[in-house]
Amino acid sequence: MKLYIYPAARKHVHDDTEIYFNTVPLSEKGIKDHCTIVGPEEADYFYMGQIPNDQYFKFRPSSFEYFEGNESKHICDIEGEGGMSIPEWLHNSIITTMGPLKVYSNIEYLFARPTFSHLLLDLIKNKNENFQFPKEKSFGFRGYLNHMIRAMMLHAVHNSDFKKDMHINHKWAGPSKIGSKVQEEFISTMVDNSLSLCPRGSGIDSVRLLETCYYNRVPVLISDFDYYLVGEDTYDTSFVFRICREDNNPSYIKESLAQIHDTPIEELQVRADKAKKYFDEVIRTYFEDPTAYFLSWLEKKNES
Repeated sequence: MKLYIYPAARKHVHDDTEIYFNTVPLSEKGIKDHCTIVGPEEADYFYMGQIPNDQYFKFRPSSFEYFEGNESKHICDIEGEGGMSIPEWLHNSIITTMGPLKVYSNIEYLFARPTFSHLLLDLIKNKNENFQFPKEKSFGFRGYLNHMIRAMMLHAVHNSDFKKDMHINHKWAGPSKIGSKVQEEFISTMVDNSLSLCPRGSGIDSVRLLETCYYNRVPVLISDFDYYLVGEDTYDTSFVFRICREDNNPSYIKESLAQIHDTPIEELQVRADKAKKYFDEVIRTYFEDPTAYFLSWLEKKNES
């Protein structure tokens, strides 16, 4: 790719931390490995850099000298909690971001990249295990109540008759250390239950959903907004149960979970196996080289 990088383009915050290095398309390594840096007159694409979702209001089309008339050739990464808003003036450009909302289906070039945790990256780099699927149905969750949706889910589950394994942490444990007790308890809760409850937290997208796929369990996404998973535009992600609507409430969650619980155990195992396959074929492939994955996606989009 012949790429022009704006002089003021913000570098990826991820590249400043060893564990997150080269986890986002067009990272420092990604650009070095896959791009030829050129002037604006030679460029196939223009890179605007990484814009934090809480700072995009500081930017305008006029902030980028060559934007007007070349909107479709401009690439921007929007960083922050998943499910962030995307300003309308960027809708004709190429956007990479976490958990892009399905309300932005009008954006033709919208690339969903994964959110990640220390656990997920450890699984990618150091683990490749197989797991026996449980013989009975049960819902499992261990986490922090950092969003109303999680409180609604807890209320719905506790007022239901099906088997559940629920644990509430007193603080957010997302960045917990590899091998720590809190992380081992998190893994144990996931492995011990066939159905993994994946409610949104402070951000829309759930890294728990991706971790669930690794452990060969069935993810149940619960949110007030639906979003695109990594690779969803080219890969079948129907193995995920989705309880997603803007007016979500405990009654609707309870009713939906009851319907999921009525699913035959044989179908649940098929869904779990598809989840594991998705992890191995999509998530692992992405992290092998995020920029190569993105460029392949871009090429296919252009061909279509």
